[in-house]
Amino acid sequence: MNEKRLLGNKRLLISIGGGHATGVDKVAKKLQKSILNMFNNAYVTIIDLDRKIEKLGYKRTYSNNDLDFDTIFTNIQNIKTHDGIDVIILCGCYALYDSKLNNLSKLKIFLDSDNDKRLINLIEKNHIATPQQLSLVITEYMDNLRPEMTKYIEPTRSVADMIIPYENESVGSEILLDGVVKAIQEIDDGHNKIHTVPIWNYESEEMDVQKERYYDLS
Repeated sequence: MNEKRLLGNKRLLISIGGGHATGVDKVAKKLQKSILNMFNNAYVTIIDLDRKIEKLGYKRTYSNNDLDFDTIFTNIQNIKTHDGIDVIILCGCYALYDSKLNNLSKLKIFLDSDNDKRLINLIEKNHIATPQQLSLVITEYMDNLRPEMTKYIEPTRSVADMIIPYENESVGSEILLDGVVKAIQEIDDGHNKIHTVPIWNYESEEMDVQKERYYDLS
């Protein structure tokens, strides 16, 4: 059975993956806000896989075994439908890992960054105040997160439709929004659109140049 058909004609799944602390959740929330501002008949649900993993605490295996993808797939199918457009945003390090979810997804995005930047982001995220805290974060990163990135997360980059460099996340978000808007218009037949301009504000000529530079399609 074609997984894409299981969502229905008025439903859209967007998957946003990337390494630890690269802000996939932030991009998902910005995208949600933009869609709701632009379409008055849209409903947006965010499924944050990283939050599910964080709840495991020290029970984490730092592998794909930390998530039950079959249950996630079923839960997506069972999300309440609405009269308008249902947009489901799946985000997290493993958002592009499962083949069934990838087949279901209309757009697959990977937020790219280097090792050093991810470590710096983790240090800032944990509000490090003492040498002991810093040591714990670095140990966690070197012993668990970096190997996990190399073995399980980085390979998912190859299935992405779009790769957004972390340092240009805002530009990449604009490009992503372009793709999502077109996908919504395809299934919405142009009904009830109330805005045509994204909420991220940049000079249009500069944006066109940046888009040509940073589009990275598989």
